[in-house]
Amino acid sequence: MRNWAQAVLALTMTIMTANLHAADLDMAACAFPDAPELPDGNTAAEEEMAGASAAVRAYVGDTQSGLDCLSEAEESLGEEISDEQKAELVTTYNARVDEMTALVEGFNEQIRAYKAR
Repeated sequence: MRNWAQAVLALTMTIMTANLHAADLDMAACAFPDAPELPDGNTAAEEEMAGASAAVRAYVGDTQSGLDCLSEAEESLGEEISDEQKAELVTTYNARVDEMTALVEGFNEQIRAYKAR
């Protein structure tokens, strides 16, 4: 009887560990780009601003793809998601949204500075 209980416990621990690692693997598959450098709108040439605009658009698109990946990772766990996994996903998601928002706001400030000259 004791061997059976140990086997059940070992199987349970293996399943729990696999579920924890599944979230890590899913999140690891979610790539996020590095933020592009923003030019100084007070001194940048038109070509620099145009290049930065394209880089910001690409960054936002790639970041959105990463956010979609995080959402899919959460959905893939379904009811099996632990509170810790959920918290990690939400924290990562929110941090990436905050970074993206800050970059876009920073770029908009540089555009206003460029246009004001």
